[in-house]
Amino acid sequence: MSTSVETVFDEVTVGVFDGSSEANQEWDTFLASSNNGTLFHDIKFLAYHNPERFETRHLFFRHRERLAAILPAAIVAGPNGERVLKSPYGASVGGMVLPADQPVVATSAIVSALMREAAHLHCSAVELRLGPCVYHRKPNDTLSFVLSALGFCLTRRWLTHVVPLPQTAEEALLLIANKRRRTYVNSALRKGLKVDMADVNALDEFYPLLVANRAKHGATPTHTLEELRKIFSLVPQRAKLFVCSLDNCMVAGSVVFELNDRVAYSFYPCHDDRFENHRPATLMAVCLAKHYIERGYRYLELGPSTFDDYSINVGLARFKEEVGSVGYCRDAWIWHTPR
Repeated sequence: MSTSVETVFDEVTVGVFDGSSEANQEWDTFLASSNNGTLFHDIKFLAYHNPERFETRHLFFRHRERLAAILPAAIVAGPNGERVLKSPYGASVGGMVLPADQPVVATSAIVSALMREAAHLHCSAVELRLGPCVYHRKPNDTLSFVLSALGFCLTRRWLTHVVPLPQTAEEALLLIANKRRRTYVNSALRKGLKVDMADVNALDEFYPLLVANRAKHGATPTHTLEELRKIFSLVPQRAKLFVCSLDNCMVAGSVVFELNDRVAYSFYPCHDDRFENHRPATLMAVCLAKHYIERGYRYLELGPSTFDDYSINVGLARFKEEVGSVGYCRDAWIWHTPR
């Protein structure tokens, strides 16, 4: 006999993460075995924020006492001072973490429970930003469908570029369809450029390079140097720094977040403009691809190439596509609590 939708809805309960060792263990275990969980859903990673900055409200969703979903979230002030339940509240993506092969009815029940919880907390809205389907063990659009079906609105999309990694490191250079860029890699190696993983102390040299690189576009890094140091200390096995050097001088670098066992995210690629003719960015992309192919990863994410207004950073998108990436969507959803 099949279970009715109403029965499943009634059986989903919501609990709050209390910071205990038991809660941490349960969260970590579920996250590790989930279909779509990432480093950005990890409580340890999110702890880099000053605890006074956000009113965190991490949620457990249970169906008949069985943990069926988790949601890292915080209550933040909206444009008019209203309370908004937001996930992520200080990361690139957030949203529900779900198990693989979960039925659509169960996902509907979980999202409905979230909506009830938001109303109970006197929040005016729920905002979720979901990562691309390459983060999933088994890609599917069930959650996006359910959000739409239950009244959430898609408010924004960003195109993030992702490199599908081949099976062997020898194929890494073949990712680059553009013959000119393959020539750049060989030229950079002949000139003596090399890419290595650096320890956390190299952040002191890397960060000014990053700041200068972002300043060209009127932007600043999302994280301060102190916050980056803290992230590296909180998740040392999953935050890495790669640097490209010439004669012991750092000419390019990238912080890489290992999101899960399938996806590595080149989060802060940057280079010194004085060495642009050496093409360190292209060499860096190939070397990162080789490194993660050898470790069994399936994707190397290079980050968004579009802006909030949907305009395209044409030069950046072209570079990423020429080193073998394709576009996937990062989506923002919102639901307004009925008044």
